[in-house]
Amino acid sequence: MNTTRHVDAADANPILLLTDVDRAWISEVLAIDIAEPRPVTAEQLAAMTDRERSWFNLARTNYLRRVPLLDTPVVTTVMEALRQHAKSSIRSDMHQQDVVILDGEPGVGKTMMLKTHAAEEMKRLAFQRSLELEHGTAEPLWTFRPVLYAHLQGPMTRNEVVRLLCDQLNWPSDTNPLPAFERAIKQCGVQLIIIDEIQHVNFGGATGRHVHNIIRWMSNAGLRVILGGTDVNTVLNSGGPAAVEVAARNSRGRWVRIDVPKLSMRNSREHEQWLDLVYAFEVRLRLVSAPTTDGWFADSFGVYAWVRTLGYLNSLILLMSRAATAAIESGTETIDRALLDSIPLQYEVERGRERRVAMFDDGTYPIMDPE
Repeated sequence: MNTTRHVDAADANPILLLTDVDRAWISEVLAIDIAEPRPVTAEQLAAMTDRERSWFNLARTNYLRRVPLLDTPVVTTVMEALRQHAKSSIRSDMHQQDVVILDGEPGVGKTMMLKTHAAEEMKRLAFQRSLELEHGTAEPLWTFRPVLYAHLQGPMTRNEVVRLLCDQLNWPSDTNPLPAFERAIKQCGVQLIIIDEIQHVNFGGATGRHVHNIIRWMSNAGLRVILGGTDVNTVLNSGGPAAVEVAARNSRGRWVRIDVPKLSMRNSREHEQWLDLVYAFEVRLRLVSAPTTDGWFADSFGVYAWVRTLGYLNSLILLMSRAATAAIESGTETIDRALLDSIPLQYEVERGRERRVAMFDDGTYPIMDPE
């Protein structure tokens, strides 16, 4: 059993206690190994071979698209709440845990926040285990997998959810996966389970009752559970038979809701915060013919970007990445208004786009409240 794996190395770098899979996942989520492409001139780009140019294009696209979670007022508030919940919890069968649920519309960045928190917790719990190993209080484990992150892809039954969690641990299960899951969490040292897109569960029927109950079982067993989804009111108040309502009522008594709103521009402070976010993407652009003036994109197109995206973080990421790709593929190597206008975004923010942009152009779009 994995009681002493990398103990000496863990004194200096506790992350070595984690599996190769988890270390790679942390690196991916936190964008640790994404190299910053060197700036090149138009002449240097023209002198590149096809293979050199293709490699450079791949590098600068990755650098822009695979951005780590960026600080915004919403991100700061949500992440601080998650960290406080983590640090105030203890792993004990005698202490049931509250269940945190991140609630917000699609596109506000919930998944990236949950993945980032999972990565942070892997690192924090690895450090904690290194202390326990040092002091001889660590429980023997088959392997150390302190955090599970599961993303529901569609409607799932209770057994399918549990089997998915077993699969995340590479732990075999059968038609009744719960006993295998119980063994897995003990042998793998699981302390935190994150289930994203929880709204895919049909909480109005028997499946919902079973999932409510299995989540309650996890928290009663001392596991921390964090859920992510849209419309938590439906999840917790979906109605149905009496047994379903009892399960939902039990969940309402311990689920802690954290709202994740989209970014707004209601006043000058929020206006500046939005432009700071846009600037954080601007500095990752590597377009050889773009203006060299610092803040050129944020100053020229920052407010336009909000009108196009309505403050949805995922839509901003899509707008920036597709605009940069179009600039690279066309050979213009810069972004202007015409190019931005040509970029289609998600359906939700495309609705009413023509009217919003027209009002923005004639100065009548009500972005900020008067102060």
